[in-house]
Amino acid sequence: MIPADADELVTSQDIATKYKVNEANVAYWVTLEGFPEGWPSGPGRTLVRDAALVDDWLRENLPVYWAQGQDSDNPYGLPEGGPKDLVKLSDIAAWEGKALGRKEPVPEVTLRTYISRKKMPGPDRKPGDGERPEVTERMWFRETAYEFVNRPRRMRRQKTSEEPAVAEQAPAAAGESSERASTARTGYVDAQAIASTYSVSGQTARGWTRVEGFPEAGENGYSAAEVDEWVRHNRRRSWTAAQRRTELTGQAWPETSAADSSADVQVEPAPADESVSEARGEQTELTAEMIGPRYGVSERTGLQWISVKEKGDGKKVIRRAFPTPLRTRPRTYAAHAVDAWVKEHRPHVWAAAKGTGPALVNPLPEGDPLDLLDIYDFAEVLGMATRGEPLARETIHAYHARGQVPFADRTAGDGGKPRVLQDHWYRRTVYDFVLSRRGSGNFDARA
Repeated sequence: MIPADADELVTSQDIATKYKVNEANVAYWVTLEGFPEGWPSGPGRTLVRDAALVDDWLRENLPVYWAQGQDSDNPYGLPEGGPKDLVKLSDIAAWEGKALGRKEPVPEVTLRTYISRKKMPGPDRKPGDGERPEVTERMWFRETAYEFVNRPRRMRRQKTSEEPAVAEQAPAAAGESSERASTARTGYVDAQAIASTYSVSGQTARGWTRVEGFPEAGENGYSAAEVDEWVRHNRRRSWTAAQRRTELTGQAWPETSAADSSADVQVEPAPADESVSEARGEQTELTAEMIGPRYGVSERTGLQWISVKEKGDGKKVIRRAFPTPLRTRPRTYAAHAVDAWVKEHRPHVWAAAKGTGPALVNPLPEGDPLDLLDIYDFAEVLGMATRGEPLARETIHAYHARGQVPFADRTAGDGGKPRVLQDHWYRRTVYDFVLSRRGSGNFDARA
């Protein structure tokens, strides 16, 4: 998702190019505290960031690199003056400190060391050199001093001289405790539950469990809290992605407490009295071809439903399989069982068919109507609202290819701001679609 107030967006490659560093530098910067958040966009879900926020962060934290990205001969705002003005070593010390983002000048002894090691040019004027005006100490032309201060350089992140050695760590520690508190889980999980929580493959999750330092499994499995802590420290990208999905979908972390196990049991609704249904003239049996039209969707959609398999997360059943047919030739299903399944797993279709308005499994998360969502954000919002789980990537791509979702509000190369690398929809477009659809849509070719 790209926030509505984002202006110019840049990739890591763009950042490296502008500030004249390699992408390894940028990869390190993104791990530092406060570096602007990235949002997936474009093929491969490349992370993009707000260019202005990146520039502000570099100016505050890495001013030397920030200066390299400014289209100016005087990026540090050094005082105006003639190129042959004479300046003292103390002046250069103050300007060098400013270039390094320090509140105090660098020590003059440091500059003298630079001179002795040929890292800084020697003075242009010396006492007794016979030139005019006469000088009583070593001095430099302004142009010489500015060329030195504005030189290309490599540096590590600097602390201000007033900061104690541990000051930089204090905010991070506070942030970490806050982050832990907002996502703390209890109970136990297995490898499959870990994979589900962090949207990685089961093979990847099992690989994590074999890494040195991963929490030990107890009698009931792995401690969810310990796993979360390990992932937060050792698989930062997976942790960040999980946090983002939680924010996007408005869902809390999955509960894993054994006390909730009774809620995991899915009870098949008791069949209605068929004789009563028959007396009312209602259908008690449905062929496969009758299912879709019964709920106001296409026959094709109904035929797709009958292929739905059970989906679980460990011992918890997330989605029940479509009811078993009463007969196979022709495929015939009990109407009451199909009704119960549609009501539970396709509530938006059920509500539309019954005329009760849109019914959502989960509420739509808060957000600015002009936030930009890419196709995978679309899949998460649509799936969580209508099914209780994100749509598979191949499903949303199929919807898109068949014209079953609205046209994108923003496309790559459309000249709008912020720049996007692939199709994006405004949040309001996605939400209007979710609240208005009763089944598969049909968006004809754009005129």
